[in-house]
Amino acid sequence: MIKKPRRRVVQFLGLSLFAGGSLSACSALDTVSSWMPWSSSKPKLPALPELAGKNLLEPVWRAKVDDVGQGFAPTRIEDKLVVATKSGLISAFDLKTGERRFEHRHRRGFSSGVSSFDSFLFVASNDGYLLALDQQGKTRWSTYLGAEAVSVPSVGAGIVVVRTSDNRVQALDLERGQVRWSIARQSPPLVLRSTNSAVIQGDWVFIGLPGGRMMAVNAANGQPLWEASVSTPRGTTEIERLSDVLGQPIVDNDEVLAASFQGKLSSFDRQSGQLRWSRDFTTVGGIAADKAQVIAIDDRGHVQSFSRSGAPQWKQEGLRGRRLSAPELAQRMALVADEDGFLHALSRDQGQLLGRLSVASKPLACAPISEQDMGWTIASDGSLTAFRMLYA
Repeated sequence: MIKKPRRRVVQFLGLSLFAGGSLSACSALDTVSSWMPWSSSKPKLPALPELAGKNLLEPVWRAKVDDVGQGFAPTRIEDKLVVATKSGLISAFDLKTGERRFEHRHRRGFSSGVSSFDSFLFVASNDGYLLALDQQGKTRWSTYLGAEAVSVPSVGAGIVVVRTSDNRVQALDLERGQVRWSIARQSPPLVLRSTNSAVIQGDWVFIGLPGGRMMAVNAANGQPLWEASVSTPRGTTEIERLSDVLGQPIVDNDEVLAASFQGKLSSFDRQSGQLRWSRDFTTVGGIAADKAQVIAIDDRGHVQSFSRSGAPQWKQEGLRGRRLSAPELAQRMALVADEDGFLHALSRDQGQLLGRLSVASKPLACAPISEQDMGWTIASDGSLTAFRMLYA
């Protein structure tokens, strides 16, 4: 029988800090002191800056589910958006109309968002199980992980990969739920409960770890192929030394991009793990990138753009202090939301503010998602919003 570790918890500002455990952090933080339990209340912020022209964001539909946790990313199956909640509810909505297509209630609450493969859904329960479900809500298999999953399951190469709160990366067989392999790493005294899910491409698994580490693994047997440092922990206190890799790494043909809290934005050769370039950067969420551009949010609430070679392109400082979500790159816009539930659209060329839309009264649970001219957000209170980006 595997004993779950005891955790010493101090609650403050909706975050949980515990030794050997996690500090929940999904939206951007103004400074480290802003989320300390002894810090003063949030300072009054200036009014939001004016848009550069006509508002290029408009709502399409809205819906509501139960509260979701930070990092509870939804998944898409065909023409449906599927959402899991902390209470154990799984709901599916039509992407274009918001019509509720199905809803299933499970006796177990969930500890992560939901992912999908073919017609099946994969979600982690808060009592340490990974579940495979069909679209009728029936359990295909259920496997005990030995600890709570702290990442959205990633699916590919015949396996489902999760990271657990005891700093293990586990891969389970897609068909039967048997554990294929497990990799354990020593956990720092304090870690961030972040949404750094694995990326599976071909026969490789890429995942960021606490302590500023990035790892590539053979999907078939779990053999580490390379491990590299995104950043090195610095400082004298455990809080100052927090440097966990946040968000999913960005993986393309020959490069892996990752960013760490209070650390760096780094690029690695996909095959060897050799460092290509690195920039000092204090990220507080995941990054977004495509073949031409990298978008990241720093700890002051500045939205910054870099080329794929790491060269700075522009910085938008108008959202400073608003504790921003992780970004999303749409066709012509960068998208980010603030803690008051406003979604902001920025020009990819120069960073001007092009659109603004109130999508919730609470912070987002994960980065916005987009496809062509449509996008979707989910907030921590379960507010779902579909929106349209208006391109000239």
